[in-house]
Amino acid sequence: MKKLIYIFILLGGLIHLSPSEGMAQTVISSSTDAKTQEKIEKSKVQLEKYKEDHLKAVQKLAKARADYDKKNAAGKLSPNDVEKITKKMSKQSKSIEKIDKKIRKLEEYIKKNT
Repeated sequence: MKKLIYIFILLGGLIHLSPSEGMAQTVISSSTDAKTQEKIEKSKVQLEKYKEDHLKAVQKLAKARADYDKKNAAGKLSPNDVEKITKKMSKQSKSIEKIDKKIRKLEEYIKKNT
């Protein structure tokens, strides 16, 4: 009778600790890693786009500033023109700051997940 009870306990333990459950857990974790890797790759592509946008925005601001300085030195700007151009340059500066913030955020995400 004791042997029969031990056999049932042993069988129950073997069924409970089947290897298929362990394998299922590893498959789930590897698919999560694949998703994370995919997100990291997308983030890297997005980071490159943001860097290009940043470069273009900086060049645009430099061009606007040079144009403003040139026209202002020649005295060809009215007070309204000065106001418009300075507003345009400040808006461009804010845009550059937003892009910088996005770049930093993506770099932190990539660093954190690699």
